[in-house]
Amino acid sequence: MTIEIYSPNLQVKEEVLKRIEKKVMTLSHLSEKISRAEIFLTEDNALIKQNKVCKIRLDIFGDDLFVHKNADNFEKAAADAIKVLKRHLKQKAEHKNEPPDEITSTVKV
Repeated sequence: MTIEIYSPNLQVKEEVLKRIEKKVMTLSHLSEKISRAEIFLTEDNALIKQNKVCKIRLDIFGDDLFVHKNADNFEKAAADAIKVLKRHLKQKAEHKNEPPDEITSTVKV
């Protein structure tokens, strides 16, 4: 999985970026079909509290997942976003293992 982190016009500490990257890597254990993760760290000037924004987009073969979370700091926002992504990936895995609905067809003769 390729991880790309963008923080335009912001100086985010390297240690924070490494911790976020490590947490995102845990998602690869839930689905080996994840090809890329894009993480966008921005600030929302409209908000006084919880102005740190983390957006994560996962490229999954045949599908994309996108999550947007706000918090007091980037690590908390990323952790919240990753929790949501984990839940979605687990749901996808459960639905994949379900047998398909019974297929019936009618043919006019």
